[in-house]
Amino acid sequence: MSAAFLMLGYHYWVNLPGFAGGRRAFAVWAVKGLLVPLFVWIAINSGLVPEMPVLSSEVATAIAQGKGWLGALATSSSLALFLVSSFWAAVTFVWLTLAIARMVPDRREFDQHFLFCSLFLVPVAAFVFLAAGVPGWGIAMMVWLVPIVHLRSSMLATTASGPNYSPAVARLKFGKYKDAELEIINELEKCEDDFEGWMMLADLYANHFNDLPEADRAIRELCTQPNVPAVHISVAFHRLADWHLKLAADPDNARSALEAIVLLLPGTHFARMAKLRIDQLPATREDLLEQRKPKIFRLPALGDALDDDARNERPQVSLTEARAQADRLVERLKRNPNDVEARESFAVLLGEQLGKTDLAIEQLNLLIAIPDQPAPKHAEWLALVAAWQIKYRHDTVAAKALLEGIVREFPQTPQALAARRRLELMETERMIPRAG
Repeated sequence: MSAAFLMLGYHYWVNLPGFAGGRRAFAVWAVKGLLVPLFVWIAINSGLVPEMPVLSSEVATAIAQGKGWLGALATSSSLALFLVSSFWAAVTFVWLTLAIARMVPDRREFDQHFLFCSLFLVPVAAFVFLAAGVPGWGIAMMVWLVPIVHLRSSMLATTASGPNYSPAVARLKFGKYKDAELEIINELEKCEDDFEGWMMLADLYANHFNDLPEADRAIRELCTQPNVPAVHISVAFHRLADWHLKLAADPDNARSALEAIVLLLPGTHFARMAKLRIDQLPATREDLLEQRKPKIFRLPALGDALDDDARNERPQVSLTEARAQADRLVERLKRNPNDVEARESFAVLLGEQLGKTDLAIEQLNLLIAIPDQPAPKHAEWLALVAAWQIKYRHDTVAAKALLEGIVREFPQTPQALAARRRLELMETERMIPRAG
């Protein structure tokens, strides 16, 4: 029965929602309330304390008669253990009842519930007390309080709110990152599998402590738990890939993070999306840094840019660097032939840096042939081919046909305005010799 009292107290102590007792606090509570009184009882009645008389009449009689007193001590100690454990359990449930009263959001509702339950339970508890006397006080108290604690703890479990990260967010705003880390960890101790908390912690490691390996470890440990939803796994690893790309320019570890989605969620929509992103990742760190360089946006040819000598625009970088860039773009296109940005950059590099106009025009024609491309981009590519026809190949007939096509098919684009002006200029140039 003493073991039953102990387990009953342990169950409600540890599982009470929001109660910050914990197993260690319960162990201390049990040692103080059970083991210490029992040890004192045994010490006194075994004669280990000379100044104290033996309290058990059975033990005292056995000692006086010179008989074996250990059996009498065991009998009296078992009764003492029952009394101590029942009284201890009663005090434990009084403490838990008070704890629940402090934690409930509506104290008035708790008081009404307590009084209503007591209306039925107190008479039963009183009957137990009258029938058993003082030794039954502990059991009588448990008859009264255990049902109340059970019902209220169940209600707390259904209404308990999740972890509160507001203090952590406030410390983050003031730059107190260490304090924020402690706040997040404290909340996670209350709910060890809370996705939001683990992501906040990983974000803190990555973006404020510059500790990507620790952020990586936190994400992977979270996502290997059996109860993590698939959508959370996908979000976490995509976020981890973003950190590897943004903070460390590390496409290899970003690829590893996305491959984890494919491994953990095979055959799902999340795995397919991860594969698509993997195909779009740069192969090397150098490729990633090249993509991050500021892009030169080409404006429509509205002035004399088409009339400049082609030799004045070749080359803008060293031949070695231009070839290295071309090799990296070729590798990207091998992995993903539909990479529009890479093919466009490759065409410009061939035409304006490496002097391979025919190959450059061929690459732009491949882009033009891709269906469902935006009209402005289509017109831009045609205008670029026309410019190269004039600048590098001196083929005004082919350029004129392209410019007329831009005016006809994309009349609302800036390239159409530039094409009209260029056609007028070409017509004027054609008429000047005739007038002379």
